[in-house]
Amino acid sequence: MELTYHTDYGLRVLMYAGAHGGRRVTMREIAQAYGISLEHLRKVVHRLAQHGYLITTKGRAGGLTLGQQPASIPIGDVVLAMEESMAIVDCDRQPCPLCGGCSLKTVFDSARQAFINQLNTFTLQDLLGNTQTLGQLQRLNRSA
Repeated sequence: MELTYHTDYGLRVLMYAGAHGGRRVTMREIAQAYGISLEHLRKVVHRLAQHGYLITTKGRAGGLTLGQQPASIPIGDVVLAMEESMAIVDCDRQPCPLCGGCSLKTVFDSARQAFINQLNTFTLQDLLGNTQTLGQLQRLNRSA
């Protein structure tokens, strides 16, 4: 299973915003820091704001800040919010003669849930608590 860029960028946006404390950061600043398309980033930020992970402010002094404390943002929940589908296999993609009586889907569903549960043992605060990561995030702002 591979997570989409949408999820990857969403996690990076949260890390960037969290690394800069309460300061409002701009989408342009984040796009430059990570080398991400501003248009793609708008969609990511919109989804994060819909789920309450970010607070966005429009206008000249606008920008975005975290909508919750980093310790209350479980990584697995963010992944679930950002991914369109977490299915490991799509049983409906092709007609399958085992459909409706296959135990493989149950195994994959269990594995997916274990993956999310493991991710949820970490919060945004855990990621920001790594001094090397935090330092790199803060340096991004200076080089953007």
